[in-house]
Amino acid sequence: MALHTLFRPGRIGSLELKNRVIKSPQTTALANQDGTVTQRLVNHYKRLAEGGPGLIIVEYSYVDDDASKSIHAQLGISRREHIPGLGWLVDEVHAAGAKIGIQLEHCGRQKFLGVQPIKTASEVSWDYVESQYGERPQVLTEEEIQGVVAAFADAAERAYLARFDLVEVHAGHGYLLTNFLSPHTNRRTDRYGGSFENRARLTLEVVAAVRARVPRDFPLSVRLSVTDYEKDGIPIEESVELARLLEAAGVDVIHASGGHHALMEYEVSPWYMPRALHRWGWEKIKPEVTIPVIGSGSLVTPEVAADVLESGSADFVSLGRAMLADPDWTRKAQEGRLLDIVPCIRCNDGCLDRGLNAGRSTGCTVNPSMGEEYRYPVEPAAVRRRVAVVGAGPAGLRAAAVLADRGHDVTLYEPGELGGALLPATRSSSKQDLAGLRDHLVHQVRSRPIEIVAEHADAKTLADGGFDLVYVATGAVPRELPGVRLARDVTDPKDVVSPVVVVGGGMTGADTALWLAGAGHEVTLAEAGPGILGNREVFTDAMVLPQVLADMGVTVRTGAEVTEYGEDGVRTADGKLIPAATVLAAIGNDSGSALANALREAAPELEVVTLGSAARNGRVLDALHGAFFEARRA
Repeated sequence: MALHTLFRPGRIGSLELKNRVIKSPQTTALANQDGTVTQRLVNHYKRLAEGGPGLIIVEYSYVDDDASKSIHAQLGISRREHIPGLGWLVDEVHAAGAKIGIQLEHCGRQKFLGVQPIKTASEVSWDYVESQYGERPQVLTEEEIQGVVAAFADAAERAYLARFDLVEVHAGHGYLLTNFLSPHTNRRTDRYGGSFENRARLTLEVVAAVRARVPRDFPLSVRLSVTDYEKDGIPIEESVELARLLEAAGVDVIHASGGHHALMEYEVSPWYMPRALHRWGWEKIKPEVTIPVIGSGSLVTPEVAADVLESGSADFVSLGRAMLADPDWTRKAQEGRLLDIVPCIRCNDGCLDRGLNAGRSTGCTVNPSMGEEYRYPVEPAAVRRRVAVVGAGPAGLRAAAVLADRGHDVTLYEPGELGGALLPATRSSSKQDLAGLRDHLVHQVRSRPIEIVAEHADAKTLADGGFDLVYVATGAVPRELPGVRLARDVTDPKDVVSPVVVVGGGMTGADTALWLAGAGHEVTLAEAGPGILGNREVFTDAMVLPQVLADMGVTVRTGAEVTEYGEDGVRTADGKLIPAATVLAAIGNDSGSALANALREAAPELEVVTLGSAARNGRVLDALHGAFFEARRA
């Protein structure tokens, strides 16, 4: 597909942009506790600007010091004291060649700090927050509502004074304005509840107040959820009508996304959700307004983003996680270097599960430098060494590429296809994002002066090979059941016969069940524990993957300890038979490397380092981060 549509100049109100690519606002928790700007935050946005997008919209910033702050280390715009740091941020991004906007936000009921006040439209609580902190939201009075309106207007003026190029009001994703817009969260009986006109009143009052406070030629964006995806939530017809009203009120662009935090799989869609999943919604808005529409939500790849623009589906595209994965996404796409783009795999691990949800700053599974920009450059080594890397899974591939970039003489041993554990993990078409990472890592190795030896490397070969350093990245060792095939070893669904029982409800078992069910097999997933994904998996997987399996027709049997295997199937500890013509084992893995141990014994003087799950069981984040930091020290 031609990607040139991504790089056409565009206009939002008075603001001219060099291309149609926008960095979507996305919280980083890189600010100080008082909301002021830090060097880390400036470095993050400066690095994004260097990657070539036309516009960067800075993450949500809280508008008052009462109840609008949502999360730890959130950026603030609630006081005049915030302006100097924001101005510093603006100047750095401008110097790097991009335009910059900022998003204004009141968290409403989505407050993750565990303290009152939590102010929202009505007493409809979000069970996740309430169960964590025991706090329920308080209903805003009409007088307090007017204070919120004034706070947005004051914050917009601060954005103007800091010399941002655009300001955006956040009216999506389950924050305060969405709490009023959605019938699901708005049970009020006054003039701010009930009818659409009443539920839209606060958003329109905020827009009117902002527009009255800043010059007319200062571009104003509103971010909307096309729907919150609740059964009794925001219907698309109301979003379309709201967009019309916003245009009439002086809004210059509609930034269309979707979902809210209680249905996180729609707001920050994981790998099993469609790409561009809100497209159906913004395509209903676009014909009804004359101002531009920004499409947002899992656009991920240049091909997907370009198709949105080429088809006329939207006027601009915004990307969040994709640019955390690779801040040079835009530049590489423009240069046609698609396999050099580090792809977002929509895992929600580094950014959310082990990032913000854990109380840390935002990180990224595939980009160890996210949030630490400029801190970990890959520089030429002081001494060139002969290095062997054994195993071409994610850890081995990443290490080999970094070692080559440092100038080392690298030999990669892999008797099979390059990709390691990523190969069985990407059998299903639903793992297209992870397959993109596999292809990227392989390309990085093949495009560098790395000798690839398609042979098994034993301790003697390595000890006698004249190497200065050996990295063992042979992966974890799967646990076996006597006489039962390993689920990970099946490469063609035609090689199994239905009905199939997959023993083990971890990620490998679930992946295998989804893949085989998608190929038309009758599949039962048998797990001895009380639930599947019992190994502390990413929260979006743990919450929704059971339903995904059910939708694919996979029968899930929990509390089903398999004790016998026969020609007619398997029997569980309670004596029940699960019919099966094929039984596959996915009962977990053990870390450790017999090769590394043998090599240390054969050549005690040789430096040997284990990487990835050969060193410790983990996820893709652990493999890539560990390999990166080990290799840059070599």
